[in-house]
Amino acid sequence: MRTFWTLVGYEYRKIFRRRATWAALALGLVFLVVTSQISLFGGYYLDGEFVETNRQRLSADRAFAAALSGRPLDDALFDTAAAAFAAIPADAPLYQATAEYNEIARPYEPVWETLGFFFSSEELRAETTGWGQAFYSQRKTWMAERIGAIQASEATRAALLRWDSQVTQPWTYRFTQGWSGFFTYLEMIGFLVMFLSAVLLAPLFAGEYARGTDPLLRTCRHGVGKLSAAKLATGLGVTLGLYALFGTATAAVMALTYGVEAGDAPLQLLQIGFAYPLTLGQAAAWGLVCVLGGCLLMTALLLLASAALRSAFPVVVGATVLLLVPMMFDLDPTSAPLWPLLALNLLPSRMMKFENIFCPAPYDFFGTVLSQYIVFPAAAILFSLPLAALAMRAYRRHQG
Repeated sequence: MRTFWTLVGYEYRKIFRRRATWAALALGLVFLVVTSQISLFGGYYLDGEFVETNRQRLSADRAFAAALSGRPLDDALFDTAAAAFAAIPADAPLYQATAEYNEIARPYEPVWETLGFFFSSEELRAETTGWGQAFYSQRKTWMAERIGAIQASEATRAALLRWDSQVTQPWTYRFTQGWSGFFTYLEMIGFLVMFLSAVLLAPLFAGEYARGTDPLLRTCRHGVGKLSAAKLATGLGVTLGLYALFGTATAAVMALTYGVEAGDAPLQLLQIGFAYPLTLGQAAAWGLVCVLGGCLLMTALLLLASAALRSAFPVVVGATVLLLVPMMFDLDPTSAPLWPLLALNLLPSRMMKFENIFCPAPYDFFGTVLSQYIVFPAAAILFSLPLAALAMRAYRRHQG
């Protein structure tokens, strides 16, 4: 065992003694931090006139949200929001520029926008009450129609309706902008980890072939099996390290910028059409697990390609294509059979998209329906194990 870890350490030294490795890590971190702050650069304008900086607007939105945080989205709060926006003159060319908006309505804008998902401005301006009851009733009807339109099995539709019925009502209002950004950056974390893994790990096997050092390694007393296992362990360790680095950096940036409250808020505050009875904190945990599964599956594919090919270059090119091309396609489960979407979502880069992890497209295994956030990591492990075995076999055959 000591010899094995010595080989692993040797492989790590080969990767991290290169300046290019550290430059790539630094550029990845800078890219992540800068892109996470882009929306806060510049200012907010109305009719061509500067109003406030985006950071000032974020600060004001957080202050307004703090005053409402913890209140249930029920008749009382929805009615107050509707009445606040009804006070804005209907003929105002820019309602955001009116005194009524800035003095009365603006603190309730997120609540009003949630209510406006189902009701028009004209309907909300009517002098009526009971908007909370109307909202949840309308959502229930809408979800039933939406689930019924999915081209899936009856067991799948029944499971989605059952999960949706378990979503606690009324929802609790929270400031969710930080969580929204975090879920968006789940995909960015996965992209960075997968791309950097391709760059760092492609030469793990193929680099030996290209340098002509594999005949020398073949004669070493450690044996091809132990050496190939050390290379696999190195690839796994590098991916886990990259994931921990970028995941921690993203969580820290989002927490420092937007705060960490709202972990107990329902997932539906970010996407009304999600059926799973999860809080934002629970959804984030499952999202991180799914992204990690996608990264490990991509690593297994990388190591197999590196062991089978004679150069690192086609490994990097192939990994980039596999990473980017699936992102360009999407299928609507209501307009096409569900199975192509389910198959497509098992590709590594598809496992890390927020919409794919929680969209209404679960997996039906002969009547047993499992959500994506359970299937994705399980499938990643099941696929990665034989791929790793094939990588070891390819290395042995090449050595032989």
